[in-house]
Amino acid sequence: MSGLRRKGLWMIVIGLLVVGGILYATSFWKSGTSVKPPLPTVRVGTVTAEVKLSTFCWSDGGEAVCEDHALPEADDLQLVPVEAGAEIDVEFHAEPSNASFHQLVDGELVPAEPVVPDEPGVYVFETGGDWPQGDSRYVFGVEVKE
Repeated sequence: MSGLRRKGLWMIVIGLLVVGGILYATSFWKSGTSVKPPLPTVRVGTVTAEVKLSTFCWSDGGEAVCEDHALPEADDLQLVPVEAGAEIDVEFHAEPSNASFHQLVDGELVPAEPVVPDEPGVYVFETGGDWPQGDSRYVFGVEVKE
């Protein structure tokens, strides 16, 4: 085999290794972000609140992902101005079993009714449930102005 042919063969081998490595690396990148539960729609009175995904374990298409997140501070959320006493309507992608609704009070989750308190202030809520694909929790914040 001539030297030129040998160099060409090595170039092909190196090229295949590089392409294979890139494909292998991107397969991890894609799988880390593709499996997440869908966000619910949260309406507070006539306003739609921004919802953030919190702690979850979810599976889809043979892949499963679990993420554990600390409870957010109100500054970490996009607060929406709402009326005092407004009802909170959470619409999930599918009806969950074991649905929950909490208010974050002094860093602790306290079971609550889905209604905005009557006093002016900033309020953070957490909701979620269990589905056949896993469980998920969501957070959102509102502000009652004086």
